[in-house]
Amino acid sequence: MDDLLKDLRFEIRNLGIIRGGEFTQKPLTIFCGPNNSGKTWTMYSLYYFHILLSKFADPERRRENRNPRTIVSLEKFNEHMSANLPDLFNTSSGKLGNATFQIKADNNWQQIVEKAVGAPHVFLMPAERSGLHLFFRELSTRRTALLHHASKEKINITELLRDVIHSRYALPIAHYINWLNDMPERQKLKPGGLHDYAELLKRKLVGGAYRVDSRSGTVEFKPYQPKRNGIKTNFMGLHMTSSMVKSLFGLWFYLENQATRGSVLMIDEPELNIHPVNQREIARLLARLVNAGLNIVISTHSDYIVREFNSLIMLSRDKDQKLQKRHKYNQEEILRPEQVGAYLYSDQEITSFEITPEDGIYATTFDEVISDINTTNDDIYYSLQEQGDIQGDD
Repeated sequence: MDDLLKDLRFEIRNLGIIRGGEFTQKPLTIFCGPNNSGKTWTMYSLYYFHILLSKFADPERRRENRNPRTIVSLEKFNEHMSANLPDLFNTSSGKLGNATFQIKADNNWQQIVEKAVGAPHVFLMPAERSGLHLFFRELSTRRTALLHHASKEKINITELLRDVIHSRYALPIAHYINWLNDMPERQKLKPGGLHDYAELLKRKLVGGAYRVDSRSGTVEFKPYQPKRNGIKTNFMGLHMTSSMVKSLFGLWFYLENQATRGSVLMIDEPELNIHPVNQREIARLLARLVNAGLNIVISTHSDYIVREFNSLIMLSRDKDQKLQKRHKYNQEEILRPEQVGAYLYSDQEITSFEITPEDGIYATTFDEVISDINTTNDDIYYSLQEQGDIQGDD
């Protein structure tokens, strides 16, 4: 991540359930907390910031003002960002009237905008991705069929177009649907240099190969296992695969065909539909991507993912690499504390977790739940044992 962007602070006020808080984006940024605490709202807003920054940095846009060197002020940028939050979330302005998403950039704003020209893009994988991977073509086909039918009827085409073309989703989800529909064209582009990580995902996580039809965009999957029940395995429709295979398809395609070093990858709940064993593997893959130059932002409820990051951070102290070899970690997976920012969403506030090489991410939110469930489980077990002993004596 560019050093100038590392200095940025993002301040949120009255955004959904979030009363207030701030964070900075690191090479690996982690949002943790209960459901309905505002993590996704923050991620969507950060996504919108990167889109706007690229747009305002565009020299063509500045030429409209007859001065390609004119840089929009930070104040104006913040005003625009906050005023357009309702459009980002596809809701009425009345529901987000007091919401603000402000950037604190000290004295480096002009340099930040200038460096954003031609910067690698931002990509967000929403939590709804498993369903979208199955139905994106149907959404597009039905919209086209409706317009074709309407052209033959006495219908107000202008009103119909406005209703059909207008997305019903928040902007990141609408962008993801468009991205899925553009896959056949994206396959024709030169890969961005992260092919090896796409291969690692196939080998370590999904255990098979994806393919996208170059004309129709149909997605298929073939397990590496040569036979099942004596029958040779072939490519099958994505709808026939496991939930994990569905969930991880978009990440594979992005790494294989689009990702470039310096880009920002956002994943809402990377643990979706994934067994704890593979949640650890996805954490290790994300760490490799961070060290390969990709900037990662995740929202997670997974203690397994956070604890795996803890191990990778603590192993940064293992200078002779004995512990890495003992537990079969790779040097490419090791994280330094300064690479990571982690934030807790609780009680309508955003607070930062302490991150140290000794403890990793001090995420007490998970520890408290685990301690409580262990205490409850022990109490139930030993109480029933005692009841059994008493009944046996009778």
